[in-house]
Amino acid sequence: MRQGMKQILGAFALVSAVFFGPFNQAKSQDTLHSPLPIPLKFSGNFGEIRTGHFHTGLDVRTEGRAGIPVLAAHDGAVSRVKVSHRGYGLALYLNGGGLTSVYAHLSQFHPRIEAWLMEQQYADEKWAFDGRPSSAFSFSAGDTIGWSGNTGGSFGPHLHFELRDARTQRPINPLHWTFEGSGVTQDMVPPEFRGVWVVPETTGTVEGSPDRFRWTSAYGEGLRVAGPFSLGVEGFDRLDGERFTHGPYGIDVWMNDSLIHSHRMDTLDFSTNADVAAHIDLPAWQDRKGRVHRVQRLPGNRLDIYQRTSGRSSCSVEPGDSARLEVLLLDAAGNETRTGLWLWGDSVAIAKDTLNPAPFEYNLPHRLEVEDVVVEVPANALYGDAVIDIDRSDSGRITVWSEARVTRSDYTLTVPVPSAFMGSGDPMVLCAVDEKGEVEEAWVSDERNGHIQVRLDRFGYFEVRQDTVAPVLGQPVLVDGVLSISIGDDLSGMDRWEGRCGEHWMRWGLDKGVLSYALSDGVLQDRTQEDIRVWCIDAAGNIGQKVFTLASLQAE
Repeated sequence: MRQGMKQILGAFALVSAVFFGPFNQAKSQDTLHSPLPIPLKFSGNFGEIRTGHFHTGLDVRTEGRAGIPVLAAHDGAVSRVKVSHRGYGLALYLNGGGLTSVYAHLSQFHPRIEAWLMEQQYADEKWAFDGRPSSAFSFSAGDTIGWSGNTGGSFGPHLHFELRDARTQRPINPLHWTFEGSGVTQDMVPPEFRGVWVVPETTGTVEGSPDRFRWTSAYGEGLRVAGPFSLGVEGFDRLDGERFTHGPYGIDVWMNDSLIHSHRMDTLDFSTNADVAAHIDLPAWQDRKGRVHRVQRLPGNRLDIYQRTSGRSSCSVEPGDSARLEVLLLDAAGNETRTGLWLWGDSVAIAKDTLNPAPFEYNLPHRLEVEDVVVEVPANALYGDAVIDIDRSDSGRITVWSEARVTRSDYTLTVPVPSAFMGSGDPMVLCAVDEKGEVEEAWVSDERNGHIQVRLDRFGYFEVRQDTVAPVLGQPVLVDGVLSISIGDDLSGMDRWEGRCGEHWMRWGLDKGVLSYALSDGVLQDRTQEDIRVWCIDAAGNIGQKVFTLASLQAE
């Protein structure tokens, strides 16, 4: 075994002892049954950076199609079944041997679970579901528990496979286990280093400039730095013969032989997973999907993935001195990549611009008001000290800008309602928009004293709009015993939907903007001439409706 792999397993044993308690260290050596009957190839790995969170499992490719049997990774009983048009879609949770395994984005559950689920949904008259079976559904490792799909927030057919400590429900890196069955793609490829980012702070410069700088070995042996600066490491991992890039398992950084940063992706915590925004260089991720890991730890960062972080918010090298920076990237198979550079202290610094507003201290509450726009930030809502600025254009667009980009917890934004909308009585919608005015996110609020107030966790461009347009339902289609209707909403987004034949509730499910109902449910038996009514309500309360009969579709 290579030394790198010994270090990884040793680190995992330590993390296991700290976080998993009775879930003992030997678990890192155990085997699991492959969750699919095909070779396991990954499009996403544990701990890689996603928008708003770290990925908590493995995304396993399913040959670009749905319907592949999904197999129990271990003996156990079903502890949870969840159905949603968002997130994990159709998801099954299996408990056994101290583990909870999660299988998400399924197209269908095992027939016994499907029958039980249908009973629950019709009893509740609600398609969305999240519950624990009252009677045990037990499976052995390798049993079929469902079929792969593309449901929920999936962007293509695949299986999201996740392992959790059954006691704490903390997700664990599945690559610490060996998979028996169809096999896993080998990993003999070391992580790929993309650069060390040196980011000047306040009066600092890099190569004589106040702009951030990405160093690679192609640039030379090092960089000239002056004043305070922070650091970031950009890199990713690959598997043999795979085109997909993944997050590294771990990163270590030394300055002058002193370890100033070390983290490992062994386990995560859902309660702090959004703090990925503090772990990464967020502008690099949002602007170009750059996966840059901060070396310095922001004070509001609650993640416990670190074995070592610097207690200082920035670094510096005195003029005439030098510092040696060494970087190690690891993957879960023990492959490693090392690089290093010199930082030479320079005397070229820039004068601090006293006209710039002072940053808000992260641990204090703050209130900022500009032209009737009010931002109220609670104490500890920011990950670190940050400047916040407000601008209101003649077009009505409001800019709430901050270098922080997002907050750890919600702040309150109060904005005036445009005079054309004032007093209408209609719900107002605060829209987060991009530079072209395309809506990225929307919040519904009632007008009060000529203003609307929203709690949110992002900065950016905002506009107040009205939503008076009902959701649109397309023409119903009958194919292979399934009724389908496309639905859409132009602004506030779909909130809920329902369908009935007469007084009889129908189990209409939603996925990717399409409502569907299976005739095999039996509600329409002997009711082909009765009206089917399907209606959708958006977040602003607008209602769209479609009325038709099954007979009319069968006659087409």
